[in-house]
Amino acid sequence: MTTDTTPNERLTHPLGHGVYLIDTLYVRPGLAASHLIVEDGRAAFVDTGAAPAAPRLLAALEELGVPRDRVEYLFITHVHLDHAGGTGQLMRALPNARAVLHPRGAPHMVDPAKLIAGSIGVYGEARYRELYGEVLPVPADRVIATEDRQRLALGRRTFEFIDAPGHARHHHCPIDLDRGGPFHDSLEHAGAV
Repeated sequence: MTTDTTPNERLTHPLGHGVYLIDTLYVRPGLAASHLIVEDGRAAFVDTGAAPAAPRLLAALEELGVPRDRVEYLFITHVHLDHAGGTGQLMRALPNARAVLHPRGAPHMVDPAKLIAGSIGVYGEARYRELYGEVLPVPADRVIATEDRQRLALGRRTFEFIDAPGHARHHHCPIDLDRGGPFHDSLEHAGAV
């Protein structure tokens, strides 16, 4: 995976209403994405992708002129490492961000040892390292474990978190109440806004 871009390539692709798609380059270009929401000078990511995508997401902030200290949230739909593996890395770089997680997934981001071991068991050590890099723990005091229908504000925008088991029992869906759209699984469904 790479964070390199050609001189004319933009990292961020505007989808409207302050939402930007960022290809995380998981496995191949165009397969996986994160979303960045910018509202009233504040920002939130929806999913982070795998850990190797973290530098790309930070570069996307720079491209848009969003200071790192203005990122308030990382809305993590679920804790599979292709969606959440970069959370710990981003938390280190974003001093005011809080990770918003389903209560079943939150303990696994605070201590990702089981996620790491399970992934190594599936992929083997070498392929795991290639796909997921270094998965870092998220500080427990910077985690918001949502209740079903809990709401959080990002500037003047309100998001409601819906318990959405199916793909994973630790899956929740942030609903943008002001723009009328769900962010249900931002990697495999990159256009879901």
